[in-house]
This record gives sequence, structure tokens and C-alpha cells, in this order.
Amino acid sequence: MNQSGHILVIDDEEVIRSGCQQILEADGYHVDLADNGKSGLELIRKNDYDLVLTDIMMPEMDGMQVLDELQKMDSRTVSIVITGYASIESAIDAGRKGAFDYIAKPFDPDELSTRVERGLKQAEHLQQVERLRKERDENLLEISNERARTLTIINSMHEGVIATNRQKQVVLMNPAAIKMLRLKRQKIIGQTVQDILTMPDLTKTINEILETVKSSLKTLQKEFDTPDGRVLQASITPIQDENQACIGTVTVLFDITREKQVEQMKSDFVSHVSHELKAPLNAIQGYLDLILEGIAGNDPEKERDIVQKSRNRAKALSDLINDLLDLSRVEQRNISKEMEPVQLQEVLTQVIDFYRSKADEKSITLKTSLPEDTPPVRGNKQDLDRLFANLVSNAVKYTPENGNVDIRLDSDPEHVNVRIKDSGIGFTPETKNKIFDEFYRAENAVEQKISGTGLGLSIAKKIAEDHQGYIEVESQVNKGSTFYVIFPAYK
Repeated sequence: MNQSGHILVIDDEEVIRSGCQQILEADGYHVDLADNGKSGLELIRKNDYDLVLTDIMMPEMDGMQVLDELQKMDSRTVSIVITGYASIESAIDAGRKGAFDYIAKPFDPDELSTRVERGLKQAEHLQQVERLRKERDENLLEISNERARTLTIINSMHEGVIATNRQKQVVLMNPAAIKMLRLKRQKIIGQTVQDILTMPDLTKTINEILETVKSSLKTLQKEFDTPDGRVLQASITPIQDENQACIGTVTVLFDITREKQVEQMKSDFVSHVSHELKAPLNAIQGYLDLILEGIAGNDPEKERDIVQKSRNRAKALSDLINDLLDLSRVEQRNISKEMEPVQLQEVLTQVIDFYRSKADEKSITLKTSLPEDTPPVRGNKQDLDRLFANLVSNAVKYTPENGNVDIRLDSDPEHVNVRIKDSGIGFTPETKNKIFDEFYRAENAVEQKISGTGLGLSIAKKIAEDHQGYIEVESQVNKGSTFYVIFPAYK
């Protein structure tokens, strides 16, 4: 016997109600009774019934009205109509209003038990359907949430992501990919890669993978040049079904333009350094060969000239090594440096004193204006000393005999300014654009055989920028150059 069924019997006839109660309780069900439709609905609202047996003809509210109210309540309760006026029409009407079955009066106990048992099976079936529907809705919701989370992650990635289907159509492209490929925010999804990509090589590679993918192929990594000069690295992975057939691709894009530039800069730097180191070494070796081979003969003056040239080239080599070490120290920006208030008046005084003797050797007039009340700057004293040593030594070196070098320090409420003006050989406007490049030397300086490594101004510029400052320059050929160094005043 089923012990779990909860049944409501609604009937205005006492004999029917009590008869049904005795039969159904004997079958093991829990039974409630109502003598009309209105009181029956009150019980339905308070309790969960598996099955309702209701008469049709009743005072106040008949069985058809009870069925109508059950439908409005969206109840999963199974209803069976009991009627003493059974007809096909009444059965059809009751079925339209949601009744599962009907029993004609009079009925015997077995018939009632059979109809109720079948009705309860229907109730159990409806409950299972409802439970499966809820599970399906929950699964769909979870799938939807998981898809939303995945899309959020993909859309927030810095790497570009493109997914295509078997028909070479784009089914997903994140904002990073749209930005990398310089695509306009037009309709992208559903377009073929050939229609929207402006990089034929990338399009060709994706299409080839879709057409010729092999089971052994996992991911193809390749670099592509963009029309605007950038370099993208693409990792293209085929998506395969259970038969190893390609059903699409996933392409992950990385913008490696900066890495390529750094790689090229390192290569150029090594090439420059190798050349600059080999040139003086070869010269020194050549001069020594001349002495060893006796080219100078017994002429002490000629021999001294060869030794002096060797010494000059050795000094140039030493200067280059020192500048390379300075450049290395300046570029190690991640190393902690002691930053403190620094009086540039003191730094410039020490630098000028150091180079004064060289200026005197060339009879260069060295003018200075270094007010002691100039506000300090925040910086590393060693680096600032290196910066101004490069600028002052250049001013003296590139100024002919009897020339002038004027060094002035001043300030305004926000800045501390240093001006270093010389009457030297100057340089052209074309040279001005390259003067701070590493290893660059002005053509007229090379022609006049003025020694230099081409690193001093590059080092000075990096130091100024490390101190939130900058350097500007004005120059005219054979009239001189003026360098302006501007720092924020320390407050």
C-alpha cells in the first residue's frame, strides 16, 4: 500500500465523503475532507495535496469552479472528478479544466482505489518532470554563468584571442585582438577571417590549418608584420573533434613590437661597441708593429710620435670603457640610488674647477654665474656630477682656442635651470635630431679629428630624465652651442 499519498475529498454528500475516507485510509493514504468547493480550496491553499477528489454538483462552489481555481494556482496537484451525472460532455469539460480522470457515482471500492492509485502515479510523474525541469534550469543557469565568467576573463586579457569555426568564420574576438588588428567596431562575429583581417599571412596560416590540420599538429607559433610596422606573434591551435577533424581554430596574439625593438637595439649596441673597441686596439697594435719592425729607425722623434699616437688611442679606449660603464650604471634604473637635496651650485663649481686647467691650455675664457641662493634639486649627487662633467668637458673640447664658455645657473619658482654656452664648432639642424643618440658623433667633429665616444650626451640625457628633468639644445655651425638643463626645484 502507498503510505505517502495525501488526498483531499470534496463532496457535499456525507456518505460519499466518509465512504471515500474509509476506503482510502484502508489503502494507507492520509485523507482530508471538505463538504463544498470553497472550504476545499481553503484546505488546498494551506496544504500540499497529491490528489484531489471533487464532486461536480455542490452548493456555493461546484467542482468545475474548483478545477478553474486549481489551474489559476498553477498547482501540480492531480484532480479526479466524482459525478453522479456522468456524460461524455462533462468528462470533456473536466479534462479541459485539468482533471486527470473522473469517477461516476455510484462506484465500488476497487474502482476508487484503482483510479486513485493511477492518479497518484500521475502525480509522482508530474513531480519527477518538475524536478527534472528545475535541474535543467539550474544546469542552464550554471552553463550561462560559466560562459559569462569565461567571456569576462577572455575580454579582460591583454593578449588578443580569435576563435574561428570550420567555415573560417570568426565566432569570438576579444577587445585586445580588435585593438591589435586595428579593426573598427563593426560587425565582426560571423565574418570570415579573410573579410576582416588586413594581414594576408595570418589569414593564410589560419585557413591552412583549417584545411590541412594533422592529428600530430598541436600549436603553430609564428610572427607576423602588421601594415603599420608592428610585430605580432600568433599561437594558432586547431580545435579537433573525436575523429581528429578540425572544426575550428583558436589564435592567441601577442604584440612583441617592443621586444623586437629591444632585441634590435641590443644587437646594434653590441655591434657598435665591438667596432669602437676594435678600432683603437687595431691602431695600437699597428703602432707597436711599426716600432717592433724598426720603421722608426734610429729617429727618436719619429719613435716618440708613434708612441704618443699609441697613447692617445689607448686613452680613447679607456674613455670609451669609462663611458660604457657610466651608461651601464645610468641604465640600471631599478637599482636603488640615494636621492637627496643637491645644490647644483656646488656640483657645477667642482666640475668647472676640474676642467679649468684644460680651458686654460686653450686660452678659453670661462665665465660663470652660480648664485648660492639657488634652490636645490632632488637627485643623486654622483649622477649629477657625471651629467655636468659631460656637458662642460664637451664645451671645452669643441671650443677652439681663445673661445668662450659661459655657464649660468638660475631658477624660477618651479625650476632650476643650467645654461652651458660655448663658441665652439656647433652642429647642423640635422645633427641636432641625432645628437643624443648612442655612439652618434657630429660629422664636423669627426672631420676635425676631435676625439669622443659618442656616449657622453646620451648619458647626460638619461641622467636628466632620471631626475624628472630634460635637456634642450640650440646650435649653429661655427658659432657654438647652448645646452639648457632644466630640473624641478626641490621644495
